[in-house]
Amino acid sequence: MALTCELCGSTNFVKDGGVFVCQGCGMKYTLEEAQRLMAAQQSQQAQTQSTVEAALNAVAAVANAVVAANAAQQGQVPVLNVAGDFRPTGFDVTAYGAKETNNYACRAWQMLLDDYKKLEHPSDAQQKALVAKAQECLTLLDNASMIDPNNHVLSLLLFENCKEIVSSAKGTYHYEKDEEGNWKRKSLDYSVKVGIPGQKESFDDRAKEHRKVIEQQYLDAHPDEVLERERYVAQMEEINGRLNELKSEKKSHGFFDFSGKREVKDRMKPVEEELRSVRGKISELDSRVDKYVEQCLRELGQSHVRLDF
Repeated sequence: MALTCELCGSTNFVKDGGVFVCQGCGMKYTLEEAQRLMAAQQSQQAQTQSTVEAALNAVAAVANAVVAANAAQQGQVPVLNVAGDFRPTGFDVTAYGAKETNNYACRAWQMLLDDYKKLEHPSDAQQKALVAKAQECLTLLDNASMIDPNNHVLSLLLFENCKEIVSSAKGTYHYEKDEEGNWKRKSLDYSVKVGIPGQKESFDDRAKEHRKVIEQQYLDAHPDEVLERERYVAQMEEINGRLNELKSEKKSHGFFDFSGKREVKDRMKPVEEELRSVRGKISELDSRVDKYVEQCLRELGQSHVRLDF
C-alpha cells in the first residue's frame, strides 16, 4: 500500500532531506509521521475490506442456500462448471448419496486448487480462504462416510480423498513482499489446521480401519496364503537365530584376528542370502493383499472421483 497524503490524497511523494514531500500539495512528513500515517491507512483499509468481505459472504450464503434448496427439491445435484459454483451450504448429503457427494466435493476441490495455482502471487488471506474451502469439502466427505460405514471400500476411498485434500492444501504457498519489495514465498502457517474443527481422529487412522477390514476379507478368502506366510515367518525367525549365532562368533574373535573374522563372514553370506530370499517371499505375499485393496479402489474409481495430486 502506498503512502497517501492526508490533505490532497496524492500518493506521489519525494524524499527530501529526511522528510517526505507530497508532490500534490507540498505537505511534508517526517519518517515517524509517514510510518504512523501508513499504519493508520493500512488498518483502515483492512477494516473496510473485512466489512465488505463479511457482507459479501452473508449475501453468498443466502444465495447458496436458495440454490441448494431449489436443486434438492428437483432431486438434482448442483452442477459444477467453475469453482464459484461450489455451494456446500444446504447440500443434502443424505438425499444425494455418498457417491454424488464424493464426486461433488472432490471436483469442487480440484477446481478450487486449480484456480489458486493460477494466481501469480496469492496472498495469505487468499490461502486461508482456500483452506476454509478445503474444510467444507472435508465436511461433505465426512458426512458421506456416515451414510454406509460398513461399505469399507467406499469409506476407504472417501478418507483417502480427505487425505489428498489435506495434503494438497498444506502444500500451498502464499507470497509477501520484503522490505526491498521482492516477493517471498511462504508456506501455510503451522498454526492453521486443515481439517474438520473439533475432530480428534485423523483421516489416516480412519482410512486404516477400513483398509484392515478389506485386507482381512482377502486373507479369509485365501487361507492357503496365510499358512504359507506363517511358514515363511517361522523360517525367517530360524534363519535369524542362526545368523545371530554367527555374528556372536565373529565378534568373539580378537580385533587383530582378521582371518578368523573373514572365515565367519564367509559362512554368514549364504545365510544372509537365504534370509533375503525368505523376506522376498513374505513381501510378495503381502503385495498380493495390497494389490487387492488397490484393485477394489480402482474399480470403485470408475464411478467415484478419486483424488491424486
